[in-house]
Amino acid sequence: MIHLRAATDTADIPQADLLWDVARVPEAIHQGAATPAAIAAHLGNKVTRQGLYYAQAAQMLGLVRRDEHSRQYVLTAYGETFRGFSWQAQRMALRRLVLQREPLRTVVEALRRTGGLSREGLATVVQQIGDLADSTARRRAQTIAAWLCAVGLAAWREGQLVLVAAPAAPSGRRA
Repeated sequence: MIHLRAATDTADIPQADLLWDVARVPEAIHQGAATPAAIAAHLGNKVTRQGLYYAQAAQMLGLVRRDEHSRQYVLTAYGETFRGFSWQAQRMALRRLVLQREPLRTVVEALRRTGGLSREGLATVVQQIGDLADSTARRRAQTIAAWLCAVGLAAWREGQLVLVAAPAAPSGRRA
């Protein structure tokens, strides 16, 4: 059994399946889409609930934050910078953020320690991170795996999610 840190807030465990749509949230906000409904509309083919998931994912990555008074999403300074990056620079930035941010950093550490995890093993790690129900942990694990694959850090091989890039041990520093 893998022992992990104290439970993470479940809102910080991504529910937004498409990392590249998460990367579009800063542009959506820049263009005035500051609510989950508006973000969903900007991304297209999404409902308000999904707009919230994508905004929360962008917030977890440090690209946006929720204003305490208006409750609308606004760009962080890094989100404004990120918005101007080329696709290649955004991919590298996302890769770095994935290695630095919880809970993704913990999943990468578990993959490094174990050499690879099955879907069930990955769900167990995610469940320990956020104290989630089994079905929720499986769903969130699928999202995390998709993100790691999207930035070229991991791939599915023979039923195991394995690291394909050898990232340096992640630091605790945040972008």
